[in-house]
Amino acid sequence: MIRFVRKSLAVLLSALIISGVLGGLVTLATKNIYKDNYQKGFVYQYRRLQQADKNKPKIIVFGGSYLSFSLNTKEMEELTGVPTYELGVQSNMGMCYNIELIEDYVNEGDVVVFPFEDFTKDDYGMDLIYITIESEPDMFFEFLKNHPKELLTAWPRCVYRRVAGLFRKTSDPYYTAEAFDRDYAYYNLDRPEPVMTPEELHDAGYAYVTQDIDPSCIERLNELNSLCEKKGAKLCITLAPMCKESVWTEKEVRDVYWDYLKDNLDAEVVCEMEDFFYDSSLAFNGNMHLNNAGMEKYTKDLADIILPFINR
Repeated sequence: MIRFVRKSLAVLLSALIISGVLGGLVTLATKNIYKDNYQKGFVYQYRRLQQADKNKPKIIVFGGSYLSFSLNTKEMEELTGVPTYELGVQSNMGMCYNIELIEDYVNEGDVVVFPFEDFTKDDYGMDLIYITIESEPDMFFEFLKNHPKELLTAWPRCVYRRVAGLFRKTSDPYYTAEAFDRDYAYYNLDRPEPVMTPEELHDAGYAYVTQDIDPSCIERLNELNSLCEKKGAKLCITLAPMCKESVWTEKEVRDVYWDYLKDNLDAEVVCEMEDFFYDSSLAFNGNMHLNNAGMEKYTKDLADIILPFINR
């Protein structure tokens, strides 16, 4: 019996070692596949936040891809007179990871802004996070320390994604690291015209329904608000930009949705929903992605709303 157990353990250990070696070889052999991936823009954003002067008030805005396609941090700084940082290139990476990263960099006098989009408290897009941080040792080991089980579970899928990536060719210029300004870490690719018609944007509709708001989303944002208050910072809730042609929900239902957020969030909701509804002429390739003119308008609209809360 003991011999059988030892033999089984030896086989299992050998399998793990072989799996690890093969996985490592695949990772090394394909290390350049995601070198210029769109998610690397997230690293640019985080590195810039790391360099922020903790003794000076700043603005931190976090969100998903709607943020990258809508906020010009350089213009925001010019409009507010305060250094502005954004974090978030894709909602599928998970909003919770954004929150984890910014918490260490919130300081007294800061304004933290979340253009609201529903998420869950355990919202981590492990595959995308792995691809983003694997070549960033400090980010990788910090995440591994906090989420060992989740990250190790995601690793085999990442290896598979790499192998599949060897046979996938794309010429899409919109989703590359080169699309980000390296000084201000905002999405800077020229996109002058919408690539979706008003009819297509309507069909890609969005409904604001209270039942879709996960209670753990409220809980996590209230935790963030508590941290901001302890540090002498201000958390402001706005709305993610939305093409108004895509809004399927009637105003009465939207009002119930917005009132629910106001009643349940400890942080202040500082706008009305309609403040961030935009005409289809300002959209780009989705109902929450804006073109050049849309980015300019959204940045100004957000600056106007946040300005009263800035302690300069």
